[in-house]
Amino acid sequence: MGFGPTKTLAKLANHAAKKWTQTRGVVDLSDRSRQRRLLHLTDVSDIWGIGRRISLRLNQLGITTALQLADSNVSMIRKSFDVITERTVRELNGESCLALEDAPPPKQQIVNSRSFGQRVTQLEEMQQAVVL
Repeated sequence: MGFGPTKTLAKLANHAAKKWTQTRGVVDLSDRSRQRRLLHLTDVSDIWGIGRRISLRLNQLGITTALQLADSNVSMIRKSFDVITERTVRELNGESCLALEDAPPPKQQIVNSRSFGQRVTQLEEMQQAVVL
């Protein structure tokens, strides 16, 4: 279980709680010094919202840890990447940019599909397949 002042830091805390057994499954990032220590130990590719391609581009700029990303210039990140990456940097610095959801939004549709090994042309065959 992970706790943090922002959604990104909470997800990072949760990741650390699962990854490192010495945490005994709980990481609390409410303290700024703990945040910076964990950011220093975390690879930039392990940050929620940083994908493989963005991670490679950040590495080319010399940003390999989450702490280096948090300490980077926000306007440079915005110009070089996008608003999502900028929000991630702000979140790593304790500025809440992403709303927490009480519950995920309801699904728009539910699909249950079946496929057949061969073409079904008889109504009886179709009825049997749908009943099963």
